[in-house]
Amino acid sequence: MQTCPICYKTVEPSERYPHYVCSDCAKLAKSQDGRALIFFNESISGGYAAKYADTGESYNSHDCYIHAVKCYADEHRFGGIVIMKIENQ
Repeated sequence: MQTCPICYKTVEPSERYPHYVCSDCAKLAKSQDGRALIFFNESISGGYAAKYADTGESYNSHDCYIHAVKCYADEHRFGGIVIMKIENQ
């Protein structure tokens, strides 16, 4: 069994992403200064991109925070975005 490292809700087990956050927590991702973020693939073939939800300006980092817990967003192996809690945070 695997749980979200933020809210501890049960998630689908993943050996590749053992510390990934659930979809509910992923929606709460913010920049260090507290601005909401949106993560997405750059194109149909993948790639990672992020922007600020309020202005749409590019967010040039993978770091984000969920309930003050530092996390890292990246392209998921099979498309989409995965957000993982940074270990020891």
